[in-house]
Formats: sequence, C-alpha cells, structure tokens
Amino acid sequence: MKATFDLRTWMTENREMIISKYNKLTAEKFFNGISLKDFMTLVLNAMVRNNIKSEKRAETMLPYIMGSIYVNNSKVVAEDKITNKLTEKYNGTAYTALI
Repeated sequence: MKATFDLRTWMTENREMIISKYNKLTAEKFFNGISLKDFMTLVLNAMVRNNIKSEKRAETMLPYIMGSIYVNNSKVVAEDKITNKLTEKYNGTAYTALI
C-alpha cells in the first residue's frame, strides 16, 4: 500500500525554511509589510494550487513558490518626475484626467 502524502504535515516539518525566507524579506529595503502568518498562508495556498502530491515535488516547488511570493511582497516604487511636473502644470484642468 502506497503511503499518502500530507502537504500540511510536510509544511509544518519544513516551516523553518519558510520562516528564514520571511526573515530575509523583512530585511529588504522595499518590504511591503506582510505578516509572517499571511506569508505562510500564501505559501501553503500556492502549494495547494499547484496540486503537490509527493515530497519530492514539494521540495522542488517550494523554492520557486517562496521566490514568487517574495518578489510579490517587495515593491520597488520609483518617482516619476515627468508625470509629477505635468500634474503640477495642469492641476485643476481637464488635462489632469489624461495624466
């Protein structure tokens, strides 16, 4: 009889890896403030969405899934100087809607 794979148990056993990735994320300059609980929930949901059925597949997919969640929670925001100048110039006019 083939043993069944339980994703939640596997994730619990490997939670240190997820927590260390979260700690690296919190040290980033562009961290958006997601909580550890939300981060772990996103990782678990992504693993479930990918239909992980074996330990080997889980070990393979976990770094990719954590990486995508890591990137999605690191937002780099650049200042758009051209748009800011146009907004100042046309503030209160009909052209503001186009900017």
